[in-house]
Amino acid sequence: MSGPAGPDGPDDRPLVVGIGNDLRRDDAVGRTVARRLAPRVGSAVRVVESDGEVGRLLDLWDGAKRVIVVDATRSGAPPGTVRRWAPGPEQPAPAPSSYGSTHGLSLAEAIGLADLLGRRPPGLELLGIEGADFGLGAELSPPVRRAAERVVRRLAAELGRPADRRS
Repeated sequence: MSGPAGPDGPDDRPLVVGIGNDLRRDDAVGRTVARRLAPRVGSAVRVVESDGEVGRLLDLWDGAKRVIVVDATRSGAPPGTVRRWAPGPEQPAPAPSSYGSTHGLSLAEAIGLADLLGRRPPGLELLGIEGADFGLGAELSPPVRRAAERVVRRLAAELGRPADRRS
């Protein structure tokens, strides 16, 4: 299976989807990661922002081989805690309580729907950053801002431009 066809054929680059709401403080962490990551990886990676609506998510990752979704979580862990979950293609979605999204339908429910429809990417990974403050506002809390920077550095090193990698 290859990625969505573009003018030059299938797009097989990894896809990073940053989910969030810019007006709900730490909920914006996924979008923040996407914005900061995009210039660091250049054209080696497709980086997009999303509000997390399930139908749009399924359309974004349709046909992609590897998708990394970055989102804020509320699990009771210390703010700024980063969890990475990379299920195999036959593993069920995580329980909503183990990867609690801040959106109407959880990411787990979106994955469950993708499974029912046969639309889960084979290389789906979730990166959850535990939020502290989901009130109105545009600033990330300090622990979430620091975690976002760590995630950007990690993803840039892992996915970045091959020519930029140093041995």
